[in-house]
Amino acid sequence: MDETTTIPTLLERQNKKLSILYEVALTVSKSLDLKGILDDVLEMIIDFMGVDSGVIYVINDETLEMIPVTFRNLSDEVVKDLCERKVKVGECMCGTIAQCDREVIILEKASKDPRFTRAILRKEGMEFYAGLPLKAKGKVIGVLCVITHARYSLDAELLGVLRAATVPMGLAIENARLFEDTRKEAEARLRYYNFEGIIANSPKMAEVLKVVRKVTNVTSSILIYGESGTGKELIARAIHFNSMRKEKPFIAVNCAAIPETLLESELFGYLKGAFTGANADKMGLFEAADGGTVFLDEVEAMSKNLQVKLLRALQDGTFFKVGSARPLTVDVRIIAATNQNLEEAVKAKLFREDLYYRLNVIKIALPPLRERVEDIPLLVRYFINKFNRKMGKNIRRVSEDAMDILISHRWPGNIRELEHVIERALVIAETDELTKEDLPLEITAGQSGSKKDWTLESMEREHILKVLNLVQGNKKKTSALLGLDTTTLWRKLKKYQIKG
Repeated sequence: MDETTTIPTLLERQNKKLSILYEVALTVSKSLDLKGILDDVLEMIIDFMGVDSGVIYVINDETLEMIPVTFRNLSDEVVKDLCERKVKVGECMCGTIAQCDREVIILEKASKDPRFTRAILRKEGMEFYAGLPLKAKGKVIGVLCVITHARYSLDAELLGVLRAATVPMGLAIENARLFEDTRKEAEARLRYYNFEGIIANSPKMAEVLKVVRKVTNVTSSILIYGESGTGKELIARAIHFNSMRKEKPFIAVNCAAIPETLLESELFGYLKGAFTGANADKMGLFEAADGGTVFLDEVEAMSKNLQVKLLRALQDGTFFKVGSARPLTVDVRIIAATNQNLEEAVKAKLFREDLYYRLNVIKIALPPLRERVEDIPLLVRYFINKFNRKMGKNIRRVSEDAMDILISHRWPGNIRELEHVIERALVIAETDELTKEDLPLEITAGQSGSKKDWTLESMEREHILKVLNLVQGNKKKTSALLGLDTTTLWRKLKKYQIKG
């Protein structure tokens, strides 16, 4: 080939290379919709490289699963396998690429490579395979894979383009994640600010929320008492995000979930060399929450020694890091929670009396679910909507016998137990109605006539609640369905302490 034909060809190839990289960079910068971005980018790469198929995985930091965000031209069997049995970091080929942070290029008979540990991929008949890590801030956050089923010639220039394209792709994933985290944080702040998620229609919870609204900006310590699953942390977050401290951190600590030997260093931090394994200074949660709120759940689990140190922090805001003789001072509001009777623990010498009175300046007692049955239909509707969105279901109603069972159950696990029961029921349900058969056996088998109040007043109250729930609290519709005038309905609502 002479010089006159070689130079235009080289220029054309160079322009095409720069063009695809420009298009990729332009695509990832035009939106924060991660799936839309990666769909477009994968299409460009497949077209430019002339390969058959491709997939882009994004790593879930919590589960370490490789989520196939977008894929093109894969068989239905492979797509089903990738989506239903997600590969984790370290597993199969793409998981190995993510774990080792190394690209893998296989030029022939790729399906026979032993690193493909899934049978469905070995059956796919891949001839050529290229897998490259996608990185941001030096960390692997995803993997790009392209394949062909026929022989494929990969030159250094094509590979260079593919490598270069991974840079903006990694940044796109990181930016979309940061945006999503910021959006979720903003939504959480707004949700707690509006007391959203605290589902309450009962007189007892109305009194609780009245107290909560009054104490948001007090500097005194708050003690929340309630059985397990009553929503103590939800109340603590509502207090924080409705206070002047809302722009500062809210840090929740379950004192019973952290070993006693580690809890002090978690709360107050430590200096390098304070104990074996302390290879560097560590900031404690109190220091990290300066200006904000520390929520101490199951505070009764603290050792007597740590109780003394917590008391000092409550009294003057000072504490010592483990291994330090220099006090640190912070401005932190403490909200503690317990499901135990701390007065009895004080009498039994298991909990310091002075600490109890320091924590118990303002006490908020959350009623168990069995004492706020008016809220059960509202909570059921809330959880149905939540899991409909999560599971892609379309449950529209609850049968009367199923609701009767839910209302009369004792709920030892309270709201948390109810949430799990509704989640399970949605998984089981085959129609758009939740029925008794969708509820777990331990709920339906435990019904007993002796637990239910069969008085006429109780039945009337329960029936009014059901109709109110049916029409989503509309008093006019409730009156019409019950055959009452609105004045009579209002009188009965007042009599039975039903708040609309």
